[in-house]
Amino acid sequence: MRLLLAALLSVILATGCTHIPTAGPVEEVPVSAEPRGIDIAPQPPVAGMLPSRLVDGFLQAMASPEGDYSIARQYLTEDAAQRWEPTDAVVFDGLVVGGPATATLDATQLGTIDEHGRYSSEPGDLEHDFGVVSQGGEWRIDSPLPSLMVSRYIFERYYERVPLYFMSRSGTHVVPDPIHLPEMLVTPTAVVEALLNGPSEAVDQAVTDAMPSGISLADEGATIEQSGVVTVNLEGLFDRLGDDARRRLGAQLLWSLTAIPRVTGLVVTSDGVPFTLPGARADGALELASQQGYQILSRAATVDLFGIREGTPGRVTGDSRFEPWGTTVADAADLAVSLDGDTAALIDATRSTLLMGSMRGEFGEVAVPVTNLRSPQFVLGTLWLMGDDTEGVPRLLTVDRMGSVTEVKLSLPMGRELEDFAVSPAQARAALLLSGEGSRTMGIATVVPVGEVEVVDWRALPMMAASGDMVGDVIALAWHAETSIAVAGSAGGVRSVFAVEVDGSLVEELGPFTGAVEELTAMARLGGGSIALRTDVGVTWRYEARTRWTRLAEGITAIAYAS
Repeated sequence: MRLLLAALLSVILATGCTHIPTAGPVEEVPVSAEPRGIDIAPQPPVAGMLPSRLVDGFLQAMASPEGDYSIARQYLTEDAAQRWEPTDAVVFDGLVVGGPATATLDATQLGTIDEHGRYSSEPGDLEHDFGVVSQGGEWRIDSPLPSLMVSRYIFERYYERVPLYFMSRSGTHVVPDPIHLPEMLVTPTAVVEALLNGPSEAVDQAVTDAMPSGISLADEGATIEQSGVVTVNLEGLFDRLGDDARRRLGAQLLWSLTAIPRVTGLVVTSDGVPFTLPGARADGALELASQQGYQILSRAATVDLFGIREGTPGRVTGDSRFEPWGTTVADAADLAVSLDGDTAALIDATRSTLLMGSMRGEFGEVAVPVTNLRSPQFVLGTLWLMGDDTEGVPRLLTVDRMGSVTEVKLSLPMGRELEDFAVSPAQARAALLLSGEGSRTMGIATVVPVGEVEVVDWRALPMMAASGDMVGDVIALAWHAETSIAVAGSAGGVRSVFAVEVDGSLVEELGPFTGAVEELTAMARLGGGSIALRTDVGVTWRYEARTRWTRLAEGITAIAYAS
């Protein structure tokens, strides 16, 4: 792992490697072989460097771990060179400020990257005095940064979000767990090594690891052929592993390797011997096309936007038309549609009655122990919704297709109350909007689907926009990708919609709009799906392209994409 970390950090301050070999071993294949940016070639300090230039050179030299960062250590005093041992990275936005005998970093810290590539959003002020001193007639750094530094520009342009996948507790689908690696290091070997580190704490309780304990990557690593088939050479893999365990192993490995776009299949060896994966071809390769059923977002049957107009549920079309479902229900206030399009849920105008059925069939009432029903959404075929108990306390419920109602156990911080929620497509995370102490805060919690469903370990998610302003006053949220949430909020006093990665590593403004948002819905897709919003005057808008919102319809009182 230390070798992988060293390789990872070697390009943290680089703006890209411009030369890719066209022949030779194929083990290390990056996401893209397209050259871009300026190749930073770290150089040792030259005579007469001023403090600010010295620090700039030091930051660039940290891009090369060769010889235990031998070039970077030449910028340090002898004592500092011996004690400097960076193990993680800090993502920042700022400048080096130099004086005649000083050099400091004046910046905003955006987040941190741990040794496994996991990002944490941790905004705050970042100032560092490098403590330059004169040694042998030249300036040298005596107080180096404790961590390697990644500028916002480099992180956003030259890093890749790599979704590792682990198996759901049910074994029916894969669950994403993103890490961040320099683009040039997204190779089969790096992906498999990252998988061997196991899931993050954020999803650990929601998943199982199909990689058996005690296995490791062989010296041959993971190699890729021109056909896109990856061979993963493992050691210590138990040959008596059952078919179900082998299926899960193949799905977890292959979906994780899709971080490399050209991957089409998988072959596994154990101690040099071919390891059979159920469903593989005669040549032993498991095809990616055969594994689509493990990806939740490949199961959608409809891309329609649904809504309610004058109490009647129907479909909102792109030409400002509204097509009623044909059901007899005529007093609906809210709705939800399952991802496969088979089941729909309606909440009546009093928000005390729940109806479930088919869009073009009969609806039946489902008795629920709460009132003020709201925020209905389907997750893996099960309906989730909120309601208030007899004391007015918000409760979270699930309703299966047989009409069985279960209360979700919520573990929230003291003094906080659930105001809104959105469960991830793989049912591993929940974005919760909590109120309390005079404010509303959005954060991410873990969904534990074993036995009695629980939502635990809520953590506030700091969201810093590209402007440097924090996104707050969140009023609506919906998952529009497997690890990204569409959020209606404000930054710098301007209301807008933002696409926010689940770890806060990217906060992208999708453009302002006219009117106050009452509701937000999204169609989750790999890479991001459609987003629609409804304003306080009943106008529905759909996000079409970068910073562009298209007006769809008027008089709509509720909207929903299938989920």
